[in-house]
Amino acid sequence: MWPTGWRRAVPVAAGLAATASAIYPDDHWTHSKRLTENNFAKTVQAEIDAGKTMFAPAWNEVARAFAGNDGVSFGDVNLSEDPIRGEPHNPGSGGWPTIRYFNKETGINGGNYQKKTDLSMCDELGDEERMTAYVEEYGNVALCSVSGEGYPGCYEREIGYIDKMKGKGADECKKQLDRLQGMDGGKMKPELERWLKQRKKILKQLVAEPSSGSDEL
Repeated sequence: MWPTGWRRAVPVAAGLAATASAIYPDDHWTHSKRLTENNFAKTVQAEIDAGKTMFAPAWNEVARAFAGNDGVSFGDVNLSEDPIRGEPHNPGSGGWPTIRYFNKETGINGGNYQKKTDLSMCDELGDEERMTAYVEEYGNVALCSVSGEGYPGCYEREIGYIDKMKGKGADECKKQLDRLQGMDGGKMKPELERWLKQRKKILKQLVAEPSSGSDEL
């Protein structure tokens, strides 16, 4: 599966035209594919055929964090330099940013990101943790790893939960995983739903760990 979206180039002050260098850090295109009217369909289709989920806009820190993940990819459209117009995408027409994702289910037409808060789109996904959750949900991947020093890719709340559950052993982790999976589809606030999904991904890793039943846990 493959989410993508768009980033629109905007001026930072009246009369000051935005440029790529003003918007993107030097290494931005190392982690994100540059989508133009000429290469868009070919680039997106190639990622779909590879079984990936593609996201855009590629918020820089999140794109870097997922750079080594084979399940997702990122793309951006810089409308100030490479405008893409017309249906079904027409990036920028509904405001900034225009968010799309592409996978084998959506095909080249892509799908819309469903907002989870009352915040504006740029504020909702401008939050790094929410953007990470978006990539994980639509890309069916997990950034937070229960292995490795300091639990790479994990936020503070996730780290606390990993430490807590590692101390309870494999049986309790499986029991908690079953409990949380039983809550799927229940009505809850978006933030609680996100935390539910984060815990399930952590528990699945802990249950799968060969050492999860050892005395060290």
